[in-house]
Amino acid sequence: MVTVLDRANAGADGCEHHGARLLASLDGGRVYGLPHAPPGTAIRVFKAADGIRPFCWLDGPRTEPSQLSHAENRARHAR
Repeated sequence: MVTVLDRANAGADGCEHHGARLLASLDGGRVYGLPHAPPGTAIRVFKAADGIRPFCWLDGPRTEPSQLSHAENRARHAR
């Protein structure tokens, strides 16, 4: 279990899967493991969010940087 915070420190608790989905959709979001979470939970969520496209519930072509994952944007700029 993790807490995901946005830039204004508004947060939501969730499992690793949903925490990663939320974090991927936030600009400047942060993740913290809850006290009872196993060690490394927050870093697993952070790493998973890097490869997840934001707003996964939206359909259609994704061409704008804000519609791609952080990893996809890094790969685009490495060319």
